[in-house]
Amino acid sequence: MSSNNKKLVKNFFSSKYHKNIADFEKYIHPKIRIDWNSSKGFFQFDYDKFKSMSTEMGKSFETMSPEFSHLIEENNKVCARFTYNVETLESSDLIGLANFFSIWEIKDEKLYRGFIMSQPSEDGLDGIFSYINDYN
Repeated sequence: MSSNNKKLVKNFFSSKYHKNIADFEKYIHPKIRIDWNSSKGFFQFDYDKFKSMSTEMGKSFETMSPEFSHLIEENNKVCARFTYNVETLESSDLIGLANFFSIWEIKDEKLYRGFIMSQPSEDGLDGIFSYINDYN
């Protein structure tokens, strides 16, 4: 395994998967399963549920720009810590949406199994700076 798995995870979150079904299909394994602990509760997604949620996000956000602080790879698994900044239909300003910590299992060069924890972004400088590599 090479750093191609890290690149795969980074490219997925940097893609327009929420706007373009071809991007979604390029990165997501048809048998994906995601366990997501969020500030709103626990959610499980299969391919269809994740695709539906992604499409709904595309209706609200013009752009979604991840800012990665960590990408760590071991065998066929990648850990990613990042903040999603979004541009909404109402505003062209980037707004911090949420902070994410995720573990991804890669299979057949696609995201196959995901474990995600997320919480809303904070406005405090310490929280913001913790996602900037030069600060760590």
